[in-house]
Amino acid sequence: MSGPLAVVTGASGFVGSHIVDELVARGARVRCLLRKSSSTRWLDESKVEIVRVPLDHVEPLVEVVRGATWIVHAAGLTRARSPKEFHEANVGGTERMLRAAMEAGSSLDRFLLVSSQAVAGPAGPDGRPVTEGERPDPASAYGVSKLRAEELTLLLKDRIPVTVIRPPAVYGPRDTAILRIFAAVKRHVLPVLKKGARFTLVHAEDLARAVHLALVEPKAKGQVYFVGEPEITDYVEVGTAVSRALRSRAMIVSPPGFLLGAAAIATETFGALTGTAPILTREKLNEIRAGDWICSSAKIRHELGWEPELALAEGIRRTADWYRQAGWV
Repeated sequence: MSGPLAVVTGASGFVGSHIVDELVARGARVRCLLRKSSSTRWLDESKVEIVRVPLDHVEPLVEVVRGATWIVHAAGLTRARSPKEFHEANVGGTERMLRAAMEAGSSLDRFLLVSSQAVAGPAGPDGRPVTEGERPDPASAYGVSKLRAEELTLLLKDRIPVTVIRPPAVYGPRDTAILRIFAAVKRHVLPVLKKGARFTLVHAEDLARAVHLALVEPKAKGQVYFVGEPEITDYVEVGTAVSRALRSRAMIVSPPGFLLGAAAIATETFGALTGTAPILTREKLNEIRAGDWICSSAKIRHELGWEPELALAEGIRRTADWYRQAGWV
């Protein structure tokens, strides 16, 4: 194959594997950086190269990224037991990948960091979607760690060609987060964690298309982009779309705050005892309650011409079909 060489970290994950699919479909040669314990179930090993190298040390990473046209750094933690764990994975991992990129030679045309809307924080009291030009105001340790990773990346924009993509909540096939909503609706329950809360979503395939576009477009160098659907949604609209896709009626249930707080304490305690990262934490609840998590993708639409191809209803339907075929619902 003679296409550009793309090195992708986090390639075995939900978002990373969709990025790999898009790059392969676009004719790139893809080298996937995985930990020793990472599964390859979402990767077609006949079409990609698998290299098992942890992000703990720079030296082996230099050899892995040498000759790369693009580096897509999608690895990171979205759940952790402490701010220290978030920092080590999301800041430390990014720092080491950047150092490797600088030492690997002059063939690199783009270093793209997959960040998060958590960097910016929620929309203001006026309900206006956040934009790239606003001062970041993360509401969680996760958001702070992703902000630090962005700052490191952009600090080097005069030395290597960098781009930052900030997706909001991502959904689609292979996702285990939104799967919980599908599982609840299948049991005829639609959980609403905050009444009236609005948020932005993006389908994993649309995000992957945005990543490829940001890799090939010269205008994207040195830029930060939100990538989300233009339509703002909420728990009820998502639940209704899931209900239709599953052909299952669901009753809206909004647990009281004290019950959610107690559940968060319980999962934190269980995580501490088992050494695992809890799904629900008090900090996560505070993040949810902080405001509407909506962002504007007008910048990437205007500058790069990106448009999402999957409306919410179609994206949910495709996700439901995949979950059925996989036996997840």
